[in-house]
Amino acid sequence: MIRIAFILILLFLPQKDPNYNKQGKPSTYGINAYIKNNEESFIREYRYRVDTLYDVYIYTDNLDATSDGDLGQFYIPDYIVITNQEKFVAYEFKQLSKFKQKTTSYRERTIKAVIFHELTHAYFYQIMITMRNNNERISPEYSNFRMFPIAKFNTDFIEEGICEYMVYYLNESNPIKDILIPENISELLDENNKINNIYCYSVIFLKDFLDKNGIKKGIEILISNNPPTYEEILNPMMYYSRLK
Repeated sequence: MIRIAFILILLFLPQKDPNYNKQGKPSTYGINAYIKNNEESFIREYRYRVDTLYDVYIYTDNLDATSDGDLGQFYIPDYIVITNQEKFVAYEFKQLSKFKQKTTSYRERTIKAVIFHELTHAYFYQIMITMRNNNERISPEYSNFRMFPIAKFNTDFIEEGICEYMVYYLNESNPIKDILIPENISELLDENNKINNIYCYSVIFLKDFLDKNGIKKGIEILISNNPPTYEEILNPMMYYSRLK
């Protein structure tokens, strides 16, 4: 009787969902399963809502050993790795409460937001390859940044800004409020402001231009021109007035 009673208690106890950890956030098991089961649908949605995206493969791994706290990485030419560490607030933005959606900071990412961000790196690279194959001009700072290490901040500013713009464009995050607008080069290059400048201020810098020109045409214009100088990042009109 005692054994039967114990079994009945187990049956009626609430079962732990393996897709979530004790904090109610995506578990390592859940992250692996979510990406494995939905890889094709992520790419299909991107193609439908943005543009053609050629073969891209999405994997999971613990990125601590290979990155500086990154949640995702794109590896040229065609694969993406998303961390399976329990660092995400939700699987998708729509799963968050309305209050949480309004108060989520940049560092609180959904898995789908990071996937869209990394898919945009792949899209950016594929546009660059297509332009090169068509003998169209690509600013050398974008296509061979190792020869122009001083310009890496400037090209990262543009590429990461496009990727973050896409996250908001695809409704996987609300625009982050209270963004610090750098006022001088010291504030722009300050390591303490790096995340704000590269991933948040860059979206403000690019938004009107991308809204007007569209994603594909906007990227083509941006990478066919030299990246903005520090002074132009601080004064966007200086930059946009010289684009061809």
